[in-house]
Amino acid sequence: MSGVLYFIVAVLVLAVMIFIHELGHFSAGRLLGFKILDFSIGFGPALFQFKKKNINYALRAIPLGGACRFYGEEDDPKELKGDDGAVPFNAQKPWKRLIVIFAGPFMNFLLAYLLAVVMMACYGNQKAVAYENGDDAVVITDFAGSSRAELSGVMENDIIIAVNGSDISGEPHSFEEKTDIISEEIANAPAEGLNMKVLRDGEIKEIFISDIYNAEQEKNVLGITMGMMAEFVPEGFFSALGSGFDFLVRIVRMTFEALANGFRNGFNQGEVSGIVGTVAITMKMASMGLYHVLLVMVIISMSLGIMNLLPILPLDGGHLLFDFIELVFRKPVPRKIQNALSLVGFGLLMMLMVYATVSDIRGLFNGMFDF
Repeated sequence: MSGVLYFIVAVLVLAVMIFIHELGHFSAGRLLGFKILDFSIGFGPALFQFKKKNINYALRAIPLGGACRFYGEEDDPKELKGDDGAVPFNAQKPWKRLIVIFAGPFMNFLLAYLLAVVMMACYGNQKAVAYENGDDAVVITDFAGSSRAELSGVMENDIIIAVNGSDISGEPHSFEEKTDIISEEIANAPAEGLNMKVLRDGEIKEIFISDIYNAEQEKNVLGITMGMMAEFVPEGFFSALGSGFDFLVRIVRMTFEALANGFRNGFNQGEVSGIVGTVAITMKMASMGLYHVLLVMVIISMSLGIMNLLPILPLDGGHLLFDFIELVFRKPVPRKIQNALSLVGFGLLMMLMVYATVSDIRGLFNGMFDF
């Protein structure tokens, strides 16, 4: 698949996340009798639009945002005379507004959960490949340059069983200890070569790797990268219902831990991603296969829901906060205060977006998103 197709996949993933979010607002609004003016995906000039039941539907040129606009949403209800008997958004009962606003992030959480369940049912949790004694196996994950090991017949994903007669698959060593043993055997082997025993597709293969001495580096070099390899263990449907939820809990915990650590110690490059970084990461995940596409969709959907619940205007969380205050105290926060806080919040969000975009662009030039 070419880079252009990866880009299309990334944009479609983001468009689906946005569509689901706005569909939550739209569906709740329709069920509760709110008058809806517009439902659009993207921003900028409309590529396609039509009107049905006095609602304007549009697909816009830049599919990186969306809107579900309600009648009277940005106005003081006292200044509106009504439109065909429709109740302005801000004159609706607070509990109704709370439901409509929360429905957007809720749909993102619901989508993330459903995708997580599918991911667990089809692929399951990744589990490190292990030897018979349960220790993590040492796997050939990559080759460097004109690797002597690769030229001799060693292949990626081969599991190393023994090197020059030293069997590492049976002794209870840590992964680091096993790689140290392998490295020591390579260093002490004669320049003519060494024997390596590997497990490949369930079969043991013995391979002689010749001419391993590298004159430039003045040592034996096989040109291999050793690591661990994960395998998928699919789960049953009912098991996936629970593990999918557990997976989301881990994402939420890691998200807040990362935010807390960032505010304490500062954010490093790549820890805060804007739209550029999100598209680049999604492209990279798309190049790695369907599992990784599902994974990034779960993460993006959860992140979108969490970020929208932050108690900052004009985010959904800010509106939820003020509607909750009105519900409790039976009196709305003055519109002037809400507008002022919304302006401040919008400025802060723009600053964060600029910071994240600049960081993303620097990351692109530094090869952070190469794939």
